[in-house]
Amino acid sequence: KGRRLFFPAGSKSLRPTKDLIREAIFDVLRGWIADKRVLDLFAGTGALGIEAISHGAREVVFVELEREAISIIKKNIETLGITGQCSIRKGKAEKIIEELSKEKFDLIIADPPYGYPENKIASMLKSIVRFQMICQGGVAIIEHRSRYLLPEVEGLTVYKEKIYGKNKVSYLKINIEYGKNSGLSR
Repeated sequence: KGRRLFFPAGSKSLRPTKDLIREAIFDVLRGWIADKRVLDLFAGTGALGIEAISHGAREVVFVELEREAISIIKKNIETLGITGQCSIRKGKAEKIIEELSKEKFDLIIADPPYGYPENKIASMLKSIVRFQMICQGGVAIIEHRSRYLLPEVEGLTVYKEKIYGKNKVSYLKINIEYGKNSGLSR
């Protein structure tokens, strides 16, 4: 809390989540996030995952493709002394989701870069549901362009949305029980 994170100076590929949006997300999650396991897709500088740790999350798995961003995440988590609660996976979010398909998370955060194909957001959400990666009672939070309507994905329900200028934050929850009758058993 109150500590500054490292951000790349003048980077065109990294777009950290604005402080206002980050604070709003964690105001919604306050209290609930304690002792939760978090997957931070398109982690960038790691600001969202680090904020989760600062609010009591037990563990964060950062997923990032860009080498520069991974260096910044490492520097930030080392500076804050939270390396024991964090791991970093290098690669495309879609591929890492498949690699982590047997793991469960209480919270999945995704802040895809501008220009990320909207059909890929839908595909990513479908994979998360298909692999049953969100624990019962868990939440997925997607930051995206405000004009984009998230598609309906069987097994997920948008329960809250908030617009911040050109950005929208959508909160989704699992609305099915995994198992024989849900059609989602492994």
